This record gives sequence, structure tokens and C-alpha cells, in this order.
Amino acid sequence: MERRIRIILIVLLGIGMLCPFYLIYQMVPAYKMVFDRLFRTDISHIIMRFILYGVLAWLVLSVFSDRKSPLPWFIFILAFLSLAVAQEVMQLLTGQGPAGWDDFFDILIDMSGAVIGVFFFCWKRSKRRPEARKM
Repeated sequence: MERRIRIILIVLLGIGMLCPFYLIYQMVPAYKMVFDRLFRTDISHIIMRFILYGVLAWLVLSVFSDRKSPLPWFIFILAFLSLAVAQEVMQLLTGQGPAGWDDFFDILIDMSGAVIGVFFFCWKRSKRRPEARKM
């Protein structure tokens, strides 16, 4: 995939993740109907969050990871934790109510998805560069 397209996807996913979905859910009946059908169970909600953050992590690394020196992992982890927290804060500010255990669980799922995205990126990169495994 071309680098420019990946950057566009990163921006769109980031904006989409920060969108005040709870507010839209309360105000738009058609959106509420579609959302309720897609995320009927908690497990479907968990799987979708996991996949979204995994894909976003893979895209970010594929665009911004230098082939010689990878993106410093602590910065990467901090950025994804910040996005996950910002997404939960956006939901809280738009009327979801006080923070609860489920918000922290969502952040845990988001970070788990990001870690798996990193794992697949590194695995794919190591398969392309056999000399990297010798080090």
C-alpha cells in the first residue's frame, strides 16, 4: 500500500476514533439502529475495538518506522495510550456518564489490539529481512 494512502487511513481512523459516537447515538435514531445491530453483544464491541487499534498500530508503524532505527517504543506506546484515553474522555464529555470499570476495560482492549498490531508488523518485517534475525 502506498505511503500516502496509509497516512490518509491513519488520519481517518484517528478522527473516527475521536468522534463523539455516544452523542450521535443519542441524537440520530438511524445511527442508533445500525449501531445496535452491529454491536449487539459486548464481544462484538470488544473485537471491533481490538481490530481497529491493531490496524491503526500496524499502519502507524508501516509509515513512521524507519528501516534502520525503529520508532522508540515508549513514544509509540504513549501515543496509543493517549489516543485510547482521549477516546474514552470524548465519550465521557458527550454524555455517557461517569467513568467506570468498562472505560478502563476499553483502554485495556485498545492497548492489547495495538500490541498485536505491533507484533504482526514486526513479524512481517522479520520475514522480509532474514538478515535481521541473525542479529
